[in-house]
Amino acid sequence: MVSPGNAAASQESLSDEEVVVRVLAGQTAMFEIVMRRHNQLLYRVARAILRNDGEAEDVMQDAYVRAYEHLAQFAGRAKFSTWLTRIAVHEALARMHRAKPKRCC
Repeated sequence: MVSPGNAAASQESLSDEEVVVRVLAGQTAMFEIVMRRHNQLLYRVARAILRNDGEAEDVMQDAYVRAYEHLAQFAGRAKFSTWLTRIAVHEALARMHRAKPKRCC
């Protein structure tokens, strides 16, 4: 019998790509593992672009939702963290462009 502590430790030792495979196979709760691993990175990237804590947190949430929705499109050509960071960068830039006032005339 595997104790809950050992199960968590073994899940934490999985690579991001292995976690993605398991999430796609139906173990959706495992997506939390990659979220915990990459929270700091995504926050720093979004904060550097937007220069606003609240907006950076919103971008992180949007990036995780978008990544989860499109997880099957992760092809593994780059590291999962690179793919996820790119999603966050796109979300942050889109938010920044939407916030810019439109120039008139």
